[in-house]
Amino acid sequence: MRCALVAFGNEESYGLLFVGGELLLFDQQIRFFDAEMEDVVDQLVAWHPDLVLFSPLTVFFAAACTVSTAIKERLPGVAAVFGGHHATCVPEISRLACVDLVVAGPVRGSVEQLLGGARGVIRTVPTEPGDLAQPARREYYRDIPRMAGRYRKIMCSLLGCPWNCSYCSSAADHFRDLFGAAAHRRYFLHHRPLDQLLAEAREIASRPTSEIEWVDDDVFCGADVEDWIPEFAASWKREIGLPLYVSTTSRSALRVSDNVLGALRGIVHCVGLGVQAVRPESLRLLGRAWDDEARMKAAYERLVSFGFTVNLQAIVGLPVEDPVADALETVRGLQRIGAGSVVSCYPLQIYPGTALERLCVERGLTRNPQCTGDTNTGVPALAFPPAAVRRIRNICKLATMFVKYDVGEEWMRALIDVEFDDETSRRLSLARYRDCVVDRLGRRGGEIFADIVAGMNLRY
Repeated sequence: MRCALVAFGNEESYGLLFVGGELLLFDQQIRFFDAEMEDVVDQLVAWHPDLVLFSPLTVFFAAACTVSTAIKERLPGVAAVFGGHHATCVPEISRLACVDLVVAGPVRGSVEQLLGGARGVIRTVPTEPGDLAQPARREYYRDIPRMAGRYRKIMCSLLGCPWNCSYCSSAADHFRDLFGAAAHRRYFLHHRPLDQLLAEAREIASRPTSEIEWVDDDVFCGADVEDWIPEFAASWKREIGLPLYVSTTSRSALRVSDNVLGALRGIVHCVGLGVQAVRPESLRLLGRAWDDEARMKAAYERLVSFGFTVNLQAIVGLPVEDPVADALETVRGLQRIGAGSVVSCYPLQIYPGTALERLCVERGLTRNPQCTGDTNTGVPALAFPPAAVRRIRNICKLATMFVKYDVGEEWMRALIDVEFDDETSRRLSLARYRDCVVDRLGRRGGEIFADIVAGMNLRY
């Protein structure tokens, strides 16, 4: 069969790459299509696929439905297949006219059924991480050249997360509810085989690449981390050599051994430290009651002592009594933890299947119709009063500057009330993005920044 895989956004569609690899194991003809192209539907129709496969993040789900509807109108016989996190959390989308089949769970175990004409919902059972097909990167880069030249590409070794954050669809309790505790441990909390990771990395390294974002939710998780990371780091340094950006939590960064941190320092140039919030009540709301500012500060200082650049990450626009005051306190906390550090501050988004989504429904909280789901816009997911929405958006735009240059509270309060037009909003997004790239990659980051933005559809 001809299988069209439709990719959305500026980052690599990692889940779709695994789907492509699985289809190749079944000797299917695959082609990736770039949904950022205005004529993507025309391209799809011209290729005349039998199956059109989507694995959209929540932010791109509506766009995927639009593309699916358009192609089904012009090719009535085509079958539209949806998978990934969003589809797994909301399998009821199978009732939509633009969706013929939903794969709820990993792709392994679904291809035989979808090739056989299955419709409705296929529920798959997680097996072992080593069962994953090699991502179809060669075909992906062939079909979407802008991704081949993208400075940063993504990889992961751990498919799940041990933490139970209320805002995240990868939360441990959510995956246990979906697949069972044993499958969660076996499939989501064990590393992919090292030889598979290195083979994938070699394919990436054959293209222009300045860094790899390691998208494990917490790089220091996994029962075998004390043995696995040193072995991985030695192999990566010897065979690949590309610098890595990784993410972690204060708890893990404080618990892991000096040996592991030292080994990782040889291949990692930047660590994203998930602070998310500072107030204890906000941390409880986010399912992170195990964290506090003292631990965050200690973790930051430990990572810095090993020579890592640290990217502090935070979420604002929470469903609390005064979301603006809470957001400002988070920014002040980031300054106390690591003034001068690079910062990524995002507006809260409400994702399906999360504890926070249930809480919002229970409280009758209204969603913000201006929110597209893209965190780069700074627009919060909840319908706060207009003044609060503006201030939260401005905090997201300006937090990088506030922390990097240790801006005082009076200046912060004055600046978050400024009305920004679209052009200013775009320039602020570019400025904070550039700062993050340069702080990670140094002078090279400044040199390649123009190429970075030329190859992306910036949402601001």
